[in-house]
Amino acid sequence: MLNEYTTEEKMKVAKRTAQAFASIVVLSLLMTGSVFAFTTRLSHTSSFAAPSPLADDKSSSTQTSTSETEHENNQVNETTHTSENGGEHNLEFKLAAVGSAAGKGDAEVQIRGTDVRVDVQVEQALKSTSYTVTLIDSPTSSFTVSSAFCAGSTGHFMTSDEGQAEVKVVGTQLSIGSHFLGMILCTGGSPALVSDPVTGQVTITQSKTESETEETDEVNTKQEDQKDQDDIKSAEDSKQIPAEVEVSSSDATITQIDPKFSVSVSRPSDNSLSVSIAGANGTGPRVLLINVTKDAGALSSLASLRVTYDGNKISQASSLSQVLSGTSTSPPSYIVLATSSGVQLLVFIPHFSSHLIELLASPAPLGTFIAQAPLLLAGFAAVAAVAAALFMRRKRFAAPAAL
Repeated sequence: MLNEYTTEEKMKVAKRTAQAFASIVVLSLLMTGSVFAFTTRLSHTSSFAAPSPLADDKSSSTQTSTSETEHENNQVNETTHTSENGGEHNLEFKLAAVGSAAGKGDAEVQIRGTDVRVDVQVEQALKSTSYTVTLIDSPTSSFTVSSAFCAGSTGHFMTSDEGQAEVKVVGTQLSIGSHFLGMILCTGGSPALVSDPVTGQVTITQSKTESETEETDEVNTKQEDQKDQDDIKSAEDSKQIPAEVEVSSSDATITQIDPKFSVSVSRPSDNSLSVSIAGANGTGPRVLLINVTKDAGALSSLASLRVTYDGNKISQASSLSQVLSGTSTSPPSYIVLATSSGVQLLVFIPHFSSHLIELLASPAPLGTFIAQAPLLLAGFAAVAAVAAALFMRRKRFAAPAAL
């Protein structure tokens, strides 16, 4: 004799089975959406990526004939002003012409913990000419000036049509210990200006002076359209955009549209860029254009970005027209446009004289995966739990076998 369920009991079992199946479908849809969102974001953040650090090391290139001048450091304590404040150090130099080269100026090396920034002011130099800046970390208090130092630079800049420049270059970090620091400015592969005295001594005792967080913002990238191209071209023609910087895997070049401005650029790391721009006091609003090619390494993967203006973080603009129509009372801002060759960053500068703009990109596809991993794992665990519960329920309510 068979032990059969009543019709009511069969309906209850069927209802529970349908509810369990519906729960699995809903969880599966949620999991599918999470995976799709993750893969879409991963694809977006890595679409431009082609890790290839800027080739600062050009020591393999053919060296030009050297012009050597031996500088002794007998008067460091007399002519080099050194100030210290905790983990902060400043070294001040004069800039002297090498041989018959033109120009003179002043320079200051600012050290905060292990971070280095070089401020340079040049006058009576060659007009509208590209110069490189090399910060030299010498093992002794003197070094021989030669064109060998022109091959690998900390950064480079373009003088104005009056042979002047006021630039800020961000250099690589220093190690803890004692250093003799100096600098050489080169043009055309030959030394033009050298620090006087040739070096100043500084002792680094700590890596950081204070704890800082470098928060980045998610980039709202807009696809550039024909109107955007026309507006940018018009801004270049009117010199509202006075300079353009192009960053690729091998170099960072400066195109000077308005020769009244001087511009410098340096790349402290693969995912950062430093650009300074200087113009006459009282000059009205301008926009700096930075082109980043697809092969520019981590800097080209703009999933998130931090842009600072004279050390202060600035926000994204809502549109290109907001950047191009700003006034002297508008706050600094930036916008990112996606192009066929990479991305364009346009930074609005309300007024002058000299400003430092720093970019820090944070693509980190692995970080994106780590951030999404808890959601994915939780979803898998939920599906597994429901499947196990359904199996046990089915086993519990299964009809007994015939005797």
